[in-house]
Amino acid sequence: MSSMKFIKDVYAYHGGLPLGCMYCVQGVKIVIFITGLCSDKCFYCPVSSHRLHKDVMYVDEEPLETINDIIEEAYNIGAEGASITGGDPLLRLKRTIKVIKVLKEVFGEDFHIHLYTSGRFLTVDVLAELEKAGLDELRIHPTTQELWSRVELAVKHSRRLTVGVEVPVFPDMVEELWKMMLWLDKIGVKFINLNEAEVSESNIEQVMSRNYSIARGRAVIEGSEEAAIELVKRAMRHGLRMKVHYCPARFKDYVQMRLRLIRKAMRLAKYYENVTRDGMLEYFEVLHGVEDKVLADIGEATGGKLLLPTRLAREIGLRGRVIRRYPTLRGRSLPIEIESIPKKSYDTA
Repeated sequence: MSSMKFIKDVYAYHGGLPLGCMYCVQGVKIVIFITGLCSDKCFYCPVSSHRLHKDVMYVDEEPLETINDIIEEAYNIGAEGASITGGDPLLRLKRTIKVIKVLKEVFGEDFHIHLYTSGRFLTVDVLAELEKAGLDELRIHPTTQELWSRVELAVKHSRRLTVGVEVPVFPDMVEELWKMMLWLDKIGVKFINLNEAEVSESNIEQVMSRNYSIARGRAVIEGSEEAAIELVKRAMRHGLRMKVHYCPARFKDYVQMRLRLIRKAMRLAKYYENVTRDGMLEYFEVLHGVEDKVLADIGEATGGKLLLPTRLAREIGLRGRVIRRYPTLRGRSLPIEIESIPKKSYDTA
C-alpha cells in the first residue's frame, strides 16, 4: 500500500529514500566539489561567486590541494560514501573518473558514490566510463527541456547505475513538475529528489526579479516546501513506482552538516578538547601561563600558553578563555561556507 513519510525539517518521501540520501541523512558522506565550471546559467543557482565558473575543487567546504585531501577527509569523518558535485563534474571528466577510481580503490566497492550533472555532456560513452570507474548513482538536473532526453538516455543505457533526477521546486511550477514526474516514472527512473529552492547571495537578485518571495526568517523561496510536499502526496495517491523525496534546506544546514562535523571533530579532537553539540572542538586557554608541571602534562603548552580541558580549568578556577574551533584539515582557517557555525571564544573569570 502506498504511503508517505514526513519528518519536519528532515524529509518527506514516498517509496523510501534513495540510497545516496540514506548516507547523507546519517552524515557519512563527504561532498566533493569537483569544479565550478558550468555551461548552464540557471537563475536559481546557489553556488557562491568564488566557486561558480571557476575551476576550483573543495571537499566538505575546504579547498583541495591534492587528491590525498579527499582521502584524508573521508577518513576524518568515517565516511561510507561521497557526493560529487559542481558546477558540472562532466566538464572535468578525467578528473572525476580519477576521483571515483581512487575512492573505490581505497575504500572498497561498498563505498557509495553519487554524482550530479545537468546531463548536457552525458553520452553513451561517458556513461560507460562512469560505470566502469565505479559510480553507483547518477543524479541528473535537466536545466532545459532538451536535456530531458539525457535522462532517457541514461535509463536506457545504464547497466548497473541507479538513475535519478534532482530539481528545485518552485511554487508556480507544480503542474509542470507533476507531468515530468509521471513521464519519469513511465520510463523507469528510480527516484526524484525535490529540493527546497534556496536563496543565496549569488541568486537573490534573479529570484526577486521573477517575483518570488523569500520566506520569513529563512533563505528559501516561500511556498517551495508546500509545493514539494504536495507533489510527494500526489506520488503516494497515484502509486508512482519511483521514489519521491523532498529535501528541505534546513536539513542540509542543521542535520547533515552538523552530523558530519561531529563525526569529524570526534576523530580530530586532541586529548584535551571536547566535542560540542555543533561539531566544534572546545578547549580552555590559560592567558597568563601556568608553570605547574602537572597541568602541563594534562594539557598542551604552546606559544607561552597552556591549553586544557574546559571542565578541569573551571573546576580549579583558572583564569582564561574558552575557545571553540572548526575541525579543519591541518588546522586551516574557517571555510567561508560554514561561517554560520563560527569559531568562538569568550573570556571567563
